[in-house]
Amino acid sequence: MAAQLTTADAAALLDAVAADLIAAKDHLTALDAALGDGDLGRTIERGFTAVRENLSESAGSDLGRFLFQQGKAFNTAAASSFGTLFSTLLQKCGQALKDKQAATLPELVDALQAAFDALRERGKASVGDKTMLDALHPALEAMRAALAQPEPATLAGLLRAAAAAADQGAAQTAAMQSQIGRASWKGERSIGHEDPGARAIALMFAAAAKWAEG
Repeated sequence: MAAQLTTADAAALLDAVAADLIAAKDHLTALDAALGDGDLGRTIERGFTAVRENLSESAGSDLGRFLFQQGKAFNTAAASSFGTLFSTLLQKCGQALKDKQAATLPELVDALQAAFDALRERGKASVGDKTMLDALHPALEAMRAALAQPEPATLAGLLRAAAAAADQGAAQTAAMQSQIGRASWKGERSIGHEDPGARAIALMFAAAAKWAEG
């Protein structure tokens, strides 16, 4: 896998992520039911179905516009707290990669950092508050560590490192008390349950890594 991501690559990656996340909708619904209103699986299915339907329509766009359009499609189909945040992630990545036909690995990580910063601001959340940031932050750190290694990084290697770190980050949310949103109403009863948003992010990185390795 080359050390860059083109629009065509992004379309294939998102299609693979959509397939795996839709397949995991029942698991995500169960996690969400323990902490919230149990609609995450439905949100995932609606949002990613819309993304898959939109892939071919925007495939001729530059990478930045393509990602922005996928974020818009997700939120239009699945307006919700998760839908808003995930669409923000895609749209901020798109804005960071505006007018690019392909992005280098450092550019991809910088775009994801811009998205992370936007999510933190929009959600008024911090790492440790038991949100998707607790999977996204370690994934970012792992990607930067991979880029800093002496041997040249590959997209597959970067995503593999991110997936492992995000998985661990999501698992660690089980020991945390929710501080943000509906889950915070549970108070100490939220301890012992994984954050569903963090697990969704971890599953996305795992699906992306599997696609890149294949």
